[in-house]
Amino acid sequence: MGKLILTNLFGYDLLIVLLAVINAFVVYPRAKRASTHLKNLLQPKIYIPITLLMARIKDPHPDKLDLNSMKSMHADEIHYYSIFTSINSAFPMMGMLGTILSLLGLLNMSQAQVTLNFTTALTSTFWGLIFALLFKAVDATLSPVVDQNQENLKMILERMDLASRTEDAYAEK
Repeated sequence: MGKLILTNLFGYDLLIVLLAVINAFVVYPRAKRASTHLKNLLQPKIYIPITLLMARIKDPHPDKLDLNSMKSMHADEIHYYSIFTSINSAFPMMGMLGTILSLLGLLNMSQAQVTLNFTTALTSTFWGLIFALLFKAVDATLSPVVDQNQENLKMILERMDLASRTEDAYAEK
């Protein structure tokens, strides 16, 4: 059984494995890096008093709070995370596609060829499901960070907007 699975890796299954390698070693690290960097930037600033937060925006020092930079990091995080989750959802479909492509060739074949194509069909499904499950588990560690970053950025922006409107109201009086 294991030999058959490995043998079929050089057919359609290779596309599934290559996509998994790209997802694991290119897309996921970028999504994780963007999420971690944004989390490290946002986390210390969430609960500081709004007056200090507003002062850090206007501060010319290196500790300055740069909203454009935070929004840009958030856009990068969402970009890579969206690619990661899209690839994750493609694994079961690619497995089914490999299965269908292999089964379509069964019409005018001998019994031995039918058996070979049927096992090829099953290995495509196998790899699609294995990678879907594996990356679903990986996604479970990344998704909460992405969601928390989005909430934290939203909270900071809402607090700043409220403080800015309050300052404007006092300035008009």
